[in-house]
Amino acid sequence: MMTQRYVYVVISKTATRFGYILRRVGGVRYNHAAIALDEELKELYSFARKQYHAALIGGLVEETVERYTLRKQTEIPVTVFRIPVSAEQYLQIKQEIEGIKQDQEYKYNLFSVLTFPITKGFAVYKAYSCIEFVMNMMKKADYTLTKPAYQYTPDELLELFAAEIWFQGNLLDYCSLRSRDDTYFQPMNLDTCIRSGSDLREIVRRSLFTRVKANEI
Repeated sequence: MMTQRYVYVVISKTATRFGYILRRVGGVRYNHAAIALDEELKELYSFARKQYHAALIGGLVEETVERYTLRKQTEIPVTVFRIPVSAEQYLQIKQEIEGIKQDQEYKYNLFSVLTFPITKGFAVYKAYSCIEFVMNMMKKADYTLTKPAYQYTPDELLELFAAEIWFQGNLLDYCSLRSRDDTYFQPMNLDTCIRSGSDLREIVRRSLFTRVKANEI
């Protein structure tokens, strides 16, 4: 008998200025997406900034509730989907995440996100937006995507996974703060500025010269 497992997809209305701008410009309810390997969201992954004060340094992050509350918000609207997968698909998603975690080349697909209202997104070598990452993980679970992963918005999951809605409401009603995330809240310093410039140059280069065709994803 095939063992039933679940992964948990979370779409959220984040409290950052960047999130606010994305919602206003895109006319969407939710601006962020992440995927968890457990019901309690202890292993929650997404593509996002790695430090709050360094928006240009982005990549795969293991998210915490503190990242969502910014240590001051008490209301974080989310929808959590419980997605059924086989044991083999669960392992494939977990291994894919571990592989990305070990590969320092992966970046946040910044310019695809910033130009989305005009370009409808584009794929870049070893770079993901948050929703692009989540939808590519769904492909590992044999979910058929009707368009490239980078063209989805978090809001579209409300219809796509309507039957799998597990929770809607305040994130803090679903899971509580567990530990401090001091790394995320480190202040800006010279090293952070240098890395921000380096990451910006690299994602600009990739966006201009190393885009990936939809049939190559």
